[in-house]
Amino acid sequence: MTERKSKGERLRAFLQKPYVRIPLLLVILLYVGFVVVLIFVAISSLYVLGILVGTPTLQLLTGAISAISAAASATAAILIWRGNVQARKTVLIDRVLGPAYSEIRQTRELLDSWKADAVDTGLNTPFLKQLGSDWRYYTLDQNLRTDIENLRDSVPILGEQKALSKTAAGAVIREVAKTLFKTQNISAVRLWVSNSWVEGQPAGSGRSPDWELVVDSQPLKAQPGLYVHAIEAVDFDTQRSEFMQLLTKDKVPINVQRFQEFWKDAKDLASADPTINGFRKLLDNSIQTFSALENKLDAEIKRIR
Repeated sequence: MTERKSKGERLRAFLQKPYVRIPLLLVILLYVGFVVVLIFVAISSLYVLGILVGTPTLQLLTGAISAISAAASATAAILIWRGNVQARKTVLIDRVLGPAYSEIRQTRELLDSWKADAVDTGLNTPFLKQLGSDWRYYTLDQNLRTDIENLRDSVPILGEQKALSKTAAGAVIREVAKTLFKTQNISAVRLWVSNSWVEGQPAGSGRSPDWELVVDSQPLKAQPGLYVHAIEAVDFDTQRSEFMQLLTKDKVPINVQRFQEFWKDAKDLASADPTINGFRKLLDNSIQTFSALENKLDAEIKRIR
């Protein structure tokens, strides 16, 4: 079977026929002649216009047209430049200022929760640590970069001082607990937290109230549905413990005055401890520093936009 010819092959075969090639050649020549005539007419018209209005006027008209074209080109260039600048500003916000603002604000809120709610969580600023690897960061104002870097460097120091202050608070609590339990050997003091318990026995989870003492917070707070029901002092050497109930099994407070006196004595000693007192001041200053830089970044973002 013979294969069907494609459209291109059929067209070439048609154009190769003598009675088609000659008329096609004539049409092409007529088209070229028409274009030449139009060019001649355009040149003649321009010559006549120059004679009628005068050469200076024609030159002025030509110059005006050129000026308009140049102005249009300049306007287009300005618009393109503005678009590029705006795009660079948007990238600066998305890649540098925005994430830095978010992390600084999140950290400031965490510091507030340290003080207000005694939330014992660690600090971490991963974006600020790697911010210097982005070249866009160095397009920021030098003073703003200095503020960001000083704040970044202060985070590990704050974490170290926090650990030291908790150690000091633990020592204070153990010392005061000796009077509460009338014993001289105490290795750890725990508050027991649970939703149900048997009186005289620990139940749930035990935690030290050292962080509450550091931030001067209420030690008997617990998550909804949970209760601080007892305090225990343990001696690791003798494996002995002393226990004081704070709530009955029906959740009625007991030994309230004894615990209040214990906690008041602990607070008095903590306020006189240089490590704890120094950390409290450092925490207050850090919250103010984070808040101030947060506001600066917010203002810079609004200015760029």
